Amino acid sequence: MTPFDLYSLSTSAYLALQATPLLLTPSLIITLLSTTPRAPSELETYLCRSLALALLAYAALVLLLTGTFPLPGAAAAAGDARTSSSSNDDEDGSNDRYAYPTLLVTTVYHALTAFYLYMQVTKRGGFGFGAGLTASTGLFCFGVWMAVFGWGQSRVSGTTGADKRTSGWPFGNAESARSKKKEVREEKKEGRRRGVGRTSSGR
Repeated sequence: MTPFDLYSLSTSAYLALQATPLLLTPSLIITLLSTTPRAPSELETYLCRSLALALLAYAALVLLLTGTFPLPGAAAAAGDARTSSSSNDDEDGSNDRYAYPTLLVTTVYHALTAFYLYMQVTKRGGFGFGAGLTASTGLFCFGVWMAVFGWGQSRVSGTTGADKRTSGWPFGNAESARSKKKEVREEKKEGRRRGVGRTSSGR
């Protein structure tokens, strides 16, 4: 399991954990969040269960778009698309063009959720808000780390063999790429010289 798969699974599990009580026991959530004990209205119950279904759909989309659980038919179609894609995709080694945008969207989501929960903790406090703040902040830091250092595009180039595994954007391994390109050019020059020497000696 790669770190990116771990991030996708953690995000989906966190979303499913939030959706489960909203879907099964919306009255309990409304009672805990309300200042005075009262029976929930039909609109509140509908909104809680609608939010739960949206969170579950979001969790499923994260797993599918990141390629953690690829569909068999989608894998074949993606294979045909990769063969007709540009050479830049082959150099980067990226397997799914939707994975990185999904990473960015989920990281921004965790950042906004953590900020909102922080505001609630400072105003009202509570164990639930504190636990959510901890989980959202942890996933946000994990997502930032994945975007900067652990993204799958930071690999070895297919054409030059340059080492891109040190870090991703914005800390590209430029020195290793330059030195590797120089080595490749020198090897090509040596091969050409040897070829010219063989042809001249044969004559």
